[in-house]
Amino acid sequence: MKKNKSDFTRYGGNIVQRCLFGYENTFVGLILLLLGALSCHCMADSAASPVFGIDSKNIRISYLVEKDGTLELQKAVCLDGKWTSPLGGPLFPYGPCHPTNHRGNGVRFKSAMEVIQSNGDFRIEPIYVGHQVQEESSDIQHLTIRLKDRVYPIDVELHVRAYVEHDIFEQWLVVKNRTDKPIAVPRLDSMYWQANAKDGVYLEWYESWQAHEAGTVMREKLTKGNKVLECRDGNRHKEGPMPHMVVGFGDYPDEETVPCLLMALVWSGSNRFSFEINSESYMETSIGSNPPGHPKVAPGQSLASPAMVYTLSSAGKGQASRKLHRWARSYLIRNGDRLRLVDNNSWEGCQMKIAEPDIAQMIADSAGLGIELYVLDDGWFGNKFPRNRDNAGLGDWQVNTNKIPHGISCFVDLARKEGIQFGIWVEPEMVNAQSELAQMHLEWLMTSPGREPVLQRTQLTLDVANPAVQQFMFEVVDTLLTENPGIRFVKWDANANINNAYSPYLGSERQGEMLNEYMAGYYGVIKQLAETHTHVDFQACAAGGGRSDYGAMRYSHMHWPSDNTRPSFRLGAQWNFSVFFPAICTTAHVTHRGDFGTKYRFDVSMMAQLGMEVDTRKCTSAYIEASKHGIAAYKKVRDIVQFGDLYRHQNPFDSTTPSLNFVSSDKSRALGLAYQIGEIEEPLRFASPISGLDPMHEYEIKEINLPPDDASPRLAFGVSGQKSGARWMDEGVALIFTRKYDSAAFTLELAE
Repeated sequence: MKKNKSDFTRYGGNIVQRCLFGYENTFVGLILLLLGALSCHCMADSAASPVFGIDSKNIRISYLVEKDGTLELQKAVCLDGKWTSPLGGPLFPYGPCHPTNHRGNGVRFKSAMEVIQSNGDFRIEPIYVGHQVQEESSDIQHLTIRLKDRVYPIDVELHVRAYVEHDIFEQWLVVKNRTDKPIAVPRLDSMYWQANAKDGVYLEWYESWQAHEAGTVMREKLTKGNKVLECRDGNRHKEGPMPHMVVGFGDYPDEETVPCLLMALVWSGSNRFSFEINSESYMETSIGSNPPGHPKVAPGQSLASPAMVYTLSSAGKGQASRKLHRWARSYLIRNGDRLRLVDNNSWEGCQMKIAEPDIAQMIADSAGLGIELYVLDDGWFGNKFPRNRDNAGLGDWQVNTNKIPHGISCFVDLARKEGIQFGIWVEPEMVNAQSELAQMHLEWLMTSPGREPVLQRTQLTLDVANPAVQQFMFEVVDTLLTENPGIRFVKWDANANINNAYSPYLGSERQGEMLNEYMAGYYGVIKQLAETHTHVDFQACAAGGGRSDYGAMRYSHMHWPSDNTRPSFRLGAQWNFSVFFPAICTTAHVTHRGDFGTKYRFDVSMMAQLGMEVDTRKCTSAYIEASKHGIAAYKKVRDIVQFGDLYRHQNPFDSTTPSLNFVSSDKSRALGLAYQIGEIEEPLRFASPISGLDPMHEYEIKEINLPPDDASPRLAFGVSGQKSGARWMDEGVALIFTRKYDSAAFTLELAE
């Protein structure tokens, strides 16, 4: 299905309801168009209704209108009465530096929003105009708070959407320019709040400075002063913080006890998290995108921030994670109810040394292992500039006829004959200087005028803000999928930042809009592809972790968390990603990297969307047999992993025996996973915790994934038969480990 160029201009325009900012979906667009026909209760008189808010099942967010018309967050509380968060205070301090009298402290806070008028005035004073609550569905309430500047005709909207049953809130800001001249908006953050920090505020954030560090946790108590975490990569987040965090109140966030705020930015580009505590121990936090320039908003146009999704928990981040996971599967991740296939990717097996007979052999071998999907990675394209190394071929998306003389269709057909599916790798946002595309369309390359371009991985970024480039990107992938309808999977990679931050298409006057327009272009293309080819699973990848975010996941089925596939690292990385992402969308590959037993590799990958990345021709017979056992075991429990609730126990950073378990939504089945990651001199017996079972029903235990070369039971002697859910949860499961990097996998099922 071909799309003309005009179909993509809507993703690059300065429009409020755009897919990139995370609050447009199929039915909401209709709701906004038919607003007058919807049932809603509206209050426009701040004197008559100074307090209002929005509730989920267990959380209430309340707002207060002061006498001067300013808007405050009055409180954010858990309705069970167990915890009232310290969040509260003005939401739009005048500014950028306004001496607010909030609680009499007279401190100067920085606003979440900056607007520069055509006359140079950068002060904005939003005052309350009115609000309305729309019932978008039985589970979704949408609060819109309308404000306007006290002096200039500039409107502001604060949107808060509550997913009632899930206790998840989605929030974003919109600025509307009703002046007769353009305004600049250097800052438009997604979420801003103040809080009493006297009892201590503790931050848990996740770094991604290199592929081998993606997901590494950083914990700290916030102290007086300003703490700023920011990513400036542009189109991804490889150098800086992941766009999701946990804030603990009173202590470091834990799984079950410490009250916390869990939040994730629906955005894949540069981000900024600011935390400031003043001398009176009051804190302000502002979170949003991080554009390199000042986006402009023309008269009559609007600009929206990315969305922030968040939840509050009175009982630790475990509860918050489970809420976010259920919501993400239901409302954000593409096809969150569709099982993910067990794949084998060609990259670590052969990298770019692709030959048709070799790939054909690996497809057949993979099918013999129980693999369901074979993915051909980088190196299959380029003729004039063949893709033999990373310095040539990107942008020339024609099949290399020397490597694959019979075309991609031969692999699709072979996979079908073997009873499995076929997938392929692309990197449509990028180009090599040594490519036909670069020679034909120099104007499509992001380069600073008059300067030597900066290369990363010997490649450049295309000007994705350009509708012609968006059309090219769409047609590349659409043609590949249309000509090869058997392709079931696309790995979409992005191995370079925006290193030359200049869009030739936007010209000198609109460079401040470059990042927003780039991201709108990327989201627009991947959205259109996903909607056109509904049977295809799309994986968001950026050299490991760079697109592990809810912005990319809105139009993707899974993300690639790290290029480091050693299970010793992956256990911790996947653990940390599980705080925010449900297991169904986190890819976990078994490889040959490092010196580890095959059972341990599979048990680590079993905690997410399991796959492989091996050259089957080089595998030993023992590795092959262990892989067959591991894949078969995972297939029997993957519905629990991919659709169930996750309970994390001892973590791999503070314990040498970390463990976790999944429980199916009906509590009829559970999967337990436990690991030994420290040196031991003699067999170690310990009780692995279990949570989430029905305490009144009997469960029968069974150990799984015991391959022929590592078949010794890990269940301790005498651990068998049936117990009530209450006893399993009270006593745990007794295990015995005999070495470092040992592991256990077991199921608990309702007794017949």
